[in-house]
Amino acid sequence: MSATGRATTGYLRAHRMPAALLFVASLLCALLPVVALGGLNAYMGAVREGAAGRFGGYAYQVSGGSGEVAAVMAGHVADGTAVAALSARGSLGVNAGGQTRRTVGEVSFLTGPSRYGTLVEGRQPEREGEIALSPAAAGQIGAVPGDTVTVGCDDAAGLPGVYSLVGLAVDPADAGAVWAAAVTAPDALAGSGLWLTDDPSIPESGVVAAEAGTGSVAVGRLESSVRRAEESARSRDLPGYRWYGLVLFAVAVCVLTATAVAFHRAGPCDGRMVVDALMACGFPGREARWTVFRGLLACTLPGTVVGIAAGYAVLAAAHGTIGAWFGQYWRWTLSPESLAGIAFVAATLACSTAISWPVLFHRPPRAGMAPAPGRAWPWHAVPAAIMLALACVAIERYHAAEWAFGGVMGALLGRAATGALLASLPWLARTPATSRATGRQRTLAAPACALALLLLAAGSWFSGQMMLATGGPDNGLFIANYLSQRDVDYLARENPDAMAGATVLVTPDESEHLVRATSAEYYECVVRQGFDDFACGSGNGLINETIVALVDPDSPLAGRARDDQTDEDGTTGVILIDPSDQSIVGSARVSIEGADPLLDAQPMPGLVLGIGSPQALELGITPGSQRTLVITDFPSIASGTRDAIRSEIINRCGYAFITEHDTTSLRSYQARAIAMPTLTGIGAALIFAALAASTRHSQSRLRRTLGEFGADRPQLMRLFAPQGVTMGVGSALALLFGWLGAHPWIIAPSPEFGDTGWWWLIPLPLILAETAVLAWWNSRPEPEQDDTGR
Repeated sequence: MSATGRATTGYLRAHRMPAALLFVASLLCALLPVVALGGLNAYMGAVREGAAGRFGGYAYQVSGGSGEVAAVMAGHVADGTAVAALSARGSLGVNAGGQTRRTVGEVSFLTGPSRYGTLVEGRQPEREGEIALSPAAAGQIGAVPGDTVTVGCDDAAGLPGVYSLVGLAVDPADAGAVWAAAVTAPDALAGSGLWLTDDPSIPESGVVAAEAGTGSVAVGRLESSVRRAEESARSRDLPGYRWYGLVLFAVAVCVLTATAVAFHRAGPCDGRMVVDALMACGFPGREARWTVFRGLLACTLPGTVVGIAAGYAVLAAAHGTIGAWFGQYWRWTLSPESLAGIAFVAATLACSTAISWPVLFHRPPRAGMAPAPGRAWPWHAVPAAIMLALACVAIERYHAAEWAFGGVMGALLGRAATGALLASLPWLARTPATSRATGRQRTLAAPACALALLLLAAGSWFSGQMMLATGGPDNGLFIANYLSQRDVDYLARENPDAMAGATVLVTPDESEHLVRATSAEYYECVVRQGFDDFACGSGNGLINETIVALVDPDSPLAGRARDDQTDEDGTTGVILIDPSDQSIVGSARVSIEGADPLLDAQPMPGLVLGIGSPQALELGITPGSQRTLVITDFPSIASGTRDAIRSEIINRCGYAFITEHDTTSLRSYQARAIAMPTLTGIGAALIFAALAASTRHSQSRLRRTLGEFGADRPQLMRLFAPQGVTMGVGSALALLFGWLGAHPWIIAPSPEFGDTGWWWLIPLPLILAETAVLAWWNSRPEPEQDDTGR
């Protein structure tokens, strides 16, 4: 064995316990991110698969429209290019041993092959008379593939009957759901009003495309439904998911760096002493340092490899159990997304190694020598300045709306650069003692300060983002657009209490012309010119027209209009527009019963007329196929019911669009906006306090010596100056960077966009007060030792 090898193995034998600690720390820092990121990927994979399955698995959904559209789609069903579909509440039963076991769930009927759910056993139903059950439904009635299942359905005449069970398919996002998908005769779904297809020419051409342009037909796309479900899961089920990876990365880097430093400086065989000894034996400086650093890698690399392997082993063996905790069905395969954990761990290891090397081997000026003026800035000044410049550029690009993640990246880069840059300033203390103490403090305090400032920047950014989320109207509204009457009926059956006070707005039939309400000024202009003209818009350049909706005549909204659509004489203008050439084909001034503040909320219509009212009959406005569901006091409904309504709308209606002004959510956001900076401020304060106590303990002999030479309190305080400036100024800058990353006031100065509030400043008074107390404490002379040397 070479001399270098013997030195490395001897160094490891002298540090058995720290080496084991470094191995374990490396293993955990690799295992936890792999499991966390792999689990997050599996969770979102189940959400995406669930949305695709509940959407029907086809590329397009076509819903609503006139009789002409129904005839066209019936032709496509007949030639096999489209599938008619219908979902209804039904009973499922199987006869075994003379006894019938039954359960109730949602049954989806199709005229073609089913793609509902993710197949787990058997095959999907393809021919008439075949059915697939969810595992939960099959378990409740004791059915297995090959059994005969009886389906009962009160609100779908002609569909109940006997079906052959050919497979089990699960909704991965809701593994406990009870449902079935059955293939029935094409003529049984003649009036379904919902069709599924993979052919893009069907929804993008002909009468379907024409009525889709007027809003009479709703076209849903699979990718849109999947994306909407994923966004909903990330915002509601996984709040703050964007920070998972960043927090894991920062914590892992700090843990690995701190463990490496502890390993290097553990016990009587200090790493620097070994480096000095090797250099005294003739080793070049770089080779001596590499010999010692190799001991770190000999523990870190194997621990990382074992941790990665252990993480994937956990996911492979326990993904089903973990998925069950979330009520999901997880499938685990090695995919490019699942292998992202390896890249994450590699980046963590590379970053911690890059930080550890200069932290371990950067040497401050030797005792007895003042630093030369040209060497006042240590090694990390230049990269810190570069990172700070990049942070400013990233935030500027974010505020210019050219880089969506510039705010987050700028906040992180600025936070990382601030501590290092402040620790690099050329201090006024030039005596050998203070120079040595300052250099040593820079080396020891870097990881702790970096972690503290990261917490502060993250808390500031999170607080600003939460407060921005409260910028909408606080009126408790829940609005779901583009529903069908069948969707509304389904929601009413499943959630009768919540739907009892709901309002259902009906979109007028716009297959021939668009129906719009206008203000008096705009009405007179367009009627006079004979066509819908942008030049008739109001002074701010916006065309002053809004949509019209129909409602049950007994509804309080019948005959009501938005405040800015109501003229002094109690009327409002309505125009009928030909969508082909924007010409006005009809117009009238209709009397209304007054304004309603509910209509001022977005995206509510500007005018609501009763179905069959004289005003609607005068203009020939008839109901269309689309519905808008409005629940006015949504936060008062039980949270489980609210989640069920959201989930059912998103999964059943991929084309639906939800607008929610949730007072409960607003209060929740504000509570988190206050709690996060408070917790991060406390965490940072504890880190700074522990660092100050550790630093003073390590400087006790130096402080005592300086006291013997007559050093006064301001001189003793200079030993604390680097940390004190980093605590005070660094914390303020870290909070500022976090706030800048969350504050889009340059993009959207409009007050309705939202406000980031002031909660992000909560940690600053705490840190400044702590800095003042620690500065006073460090200015006190070191107590004298007693005769025993204690």
